[in-house]
Amino acid sequence: MKNLLLACLTDIASAKFKTSPKLILLFAFLSLVCLTAQAQDKKALDSLMRVYNTAQHDTTKIMALTSIAHEYRNIKPDTCISIAEKALQISEKIEFERGKGWAKNRIARGKLTKQDFANAMDLLTQAQAHFEKANDLKGLAWNYNILAYAYQQQNKTALVIEIYEKSIIIGEKIKDKQGIAAILSNIGVIYDIQGNFPLALAYYQKSLKIQEEIADKQGIAASLSNIGVIYLTQGNYPLALEYFQKSLKINEAIGNKQGIAANLTNIGIIHDRQGNLTLALEYHQKSLKIREEIGDKQGIAANLSNIGVIYDMQGNKPLALEYYQKSLKIREEIGDKQGIAISLITIGSTYQTQGNYPLALAYLQKSLKINEEISDKQGQTYSLTGLADVAQKQKDYDKSIEYAQKSLQIAQEIEAPAEIKSASQTLYNSYKLKGDYVKALEYHELYKTTNDSLFNVDKAKKIANLEATVEIEKKAKEIEILNKNKELSQKEKEVLEKDLKLQSIEAERQKNAKLALEKEAEVKALFYQATQEKDKRKADSLRSLAQTKQLEVEKYLAQEQKLKAESQARKAELQASITQLQKGKEVKEFQRYIIYLIGALLVSALIFSYFIYRSRQKEIEAKQEVTQKNEEITQQNEEILLQSEMLEKANQTKDKLFAILGHDLRGPIGSLENVLNLMNMGVISYEEFQEFMPQFHKNVKNMQSTLENLLQWSISQMRGIHANPTVVGLCDVVKEKMQLFGEIAKAKNITLLMEVSEEIAVWADENHVRLLLRNLINNALKFTPEAGKITVITQAVESKIIINIVDTGVGMTPAQVGKLFKKNQNFTTYGTGGEKGTGLGLQLCQEIVAKNDGEIWVTSEVGKGSKFSFSLPATSK
Repeated sequence: MKNLLLACLTDIASAKFKTSPKLILLFAFLSLVCLTAQAQDKKALDSLMRVYNTAQHDTTKIMALTSIAHEYRNIKPDTCISIAEKALQISEKIEFERGKGWAKNRIARGKLTKQDFANAMDLLTQAQAHFEKANDLKGLAWNYNILAYAYQQQNKTALVIEIYEKSIIIGEKIKDKQGIAAILSNIGVIYDIQGNFPLALAYYQKSLKIQEEIADKQGIAASLSNIGVIYLTQGNYPLALEYFQKSLKINEAIGNKQGIAANLTNIGIIHDRQGNLTLALEYHQKSLKIREEIGDKQGIAANLSNIGVIYDMQGNKPLALEYYQKSLKIREEIGDKQGIAISLITIGSTYQTQGNYPLALAYLQKSLKINEEISDKQGQTYSLTGLADVAQKQKDYDKSIEYAQKSLQIAQEIEAPAEIKSASQTLYNSYKLKGDYVKALEYHELYKTTNDSLFNVDKAKKIANLEATVEIEKKAKEIEILNKNKELSQKEKEVLEKDLKLQSIEAERQKNAKLALEKEAEVKALFYQATQEKDKRKADSLRSLAQTKQLEVEKYLAQEQKLKAESQARKAELQASITQLQKGKEVKEFQRYIIYLIGALLVSALIFSYFIYRSRQKEIEAKQEVTQKNEEITQQNEEILLQSEMLEKANQTKDKLFAILGHDLRGPIGSLENVLNLMNMGVISYEEFQEFMPQFHKNVKNMQSTLENLLQWSISQMRGIHANPTVVGLCDVVKEKMQLFGEIAKAKNITLLMEVSEEIAVWADENHVRLLLRNLINNALKFTPEAGKITVITQAVESKIIINIVDTGVGMTPAQVGKLFKKNQNFTTYGTGGEKGTGLGLQLCQEIVAKNDGEIWVTSEVGKGSKFSFSLPATSK
């Protein structure tokens, strides 16, 4: 493991969504881009499975199992838990403390994904004791980080930071600088989400400094991106863009596609915020393409949502909804509950703007339920305010007030001013429409106060943005002059100096514009205070002060206009100098042309000499090429032979499929069609048709079974069979199959019995186990006469579990038994009730058992019955 601590360098990809026409586009921090993949990594899994299968010692097997479990933690938490439990069982058997610690840590991680916090916390406490007993500092550090993650999921921020600090102490002991940098970055994320941007920035910069010391390029890129997100959130778009572009450059150099996609998304968001929707769409589409290449489903969903927002802002609601629905589908597939809630809110709000209130309510209520499940309080405010707005549109003012008050209560609890403003505005409108003007006025005051504070924040963002733009442009011009001064003529220097002077005037003009904005904000605040002041003398004093400030605003605006006029004059003067300089350059250009012509003649002479040399070399190359072509032809012949063999195999599969379709399915379908035609022509009556129904029903059942096996066999031939083993309790699966075939058995008066212990479990693909039992029990039913008996019996033999399906059927001859599991050979047989089979089911069973590290065999005697048996690796529940 490259990193000993929590290697999770955060690169926050933010997606925006609408909660209602009144709620502005908001950030939703969807995911943290980690050094270790959050999704299942197939290469890593294959490598770990090789380690597990070739390990000579139990301790190596245990550590391999815990690493395999870790890969499943987010996508398949149940699999993660079951694999880790197997590792724990072996560890307890050999008293391996370190193994116990890692196994319980992995089980806890799986339970955290399932939101089972109580059991997860208990397991993490136990894991800590095991790590301490084994003196495993690496494990202890990792356990602290998972504990911090658990507290973060429960919104216990203070505890998260406390645990991270303990992890840093261990990191310093084992000199894990990369891990320390990762944790500092994670602490930065916590402060970032809380809105404490100065502290978040400080932690990101500490993390960046360590990453630069150890030359961790991926970590540097992530930290630069995190700092960019801070500036983006603050509205300082020039600085945000600068950091994202630095991060993008590094990610492109190291080929980090995940990082490149995140950078492109954030740059797209900047263009979106600045109103350049076309450019924003271009960046989001580039990011989407990369994420589709690397299979980053969470990122794909975020990009689809962002593209939907762009179309929504352009007024193309149908296309926006299409992208929102695509995003929702992916988030549901991967179980991203926070993402699902965001998509549901977005879709619900879009339906609201279209006037489709029932659908809007359905989506928003679903989002609220999920946000409550995952304890996302900010998400709850979005859902509740959206529901309040829909209820208001439907004139259900009491319901609207109920939803909005809940939203306001949560928003005040988490100190979210934008959400307080939205909820209080909805309450004001609902009370006003209801006719309760006293309450309406109360909430209008709250709305106004919150809105004014947000107005001042927006002004500060605009001023910061303005200052950054001027500073960046000024620096760029200064660098440009310094680089060119050494080679430019005097006139060119004069032109650049005039340009610099013009930029200086422009900067001064921007400064005056900034000061005017600041004073304007002060004037607005003073006038508002005056309207709120009950003491007339104080109110007059405030108005007088506001008027004085207004004069200052006008002074700065006048100065700004004066500098604007001077700037325009300087621009005209600069343009005249450039024109004059250009004429001088044209003369120099002609002289340069003559020099180029002479140079071209010399080059031509060299080319001619080279041509003579090259012609001599071609003879040698031609001989070498003939030899190479012969080798290529030999290689192509070998490839053609291989392709021919593959084509022959494909033709055999095709011929077999058509033979089964033509022989075993065409007949029953043809019979059914003939009888239906006779009935339509009036040749047979409805009562006569009823007599055929039992046989039709039997034929359809046979066809259904044949088609099911045919489909499974065809897939296995085309794609191959892939097992995804987990712990499978046999008792429940056998019971399920007994119930499935209960009616068929009852119709033939056959008794179904099972002798399966509750404790017996196998390590296999659960769907494969179901398919094996279904095929073998179905076969037994076909070949068992009325009043017969079928029993499923399990037995443990060493490290295997043997499953037997025993019937009292017609049995088989040794010759028939010999044909059952031979490849490319199948034969049709008939059951006791005329049921027809193709033999495909048994071939499919043989392939499936082999993929699950098992074997299948049969013993049979004519007139006494058959016993089909297969083995699978044993495990414990």
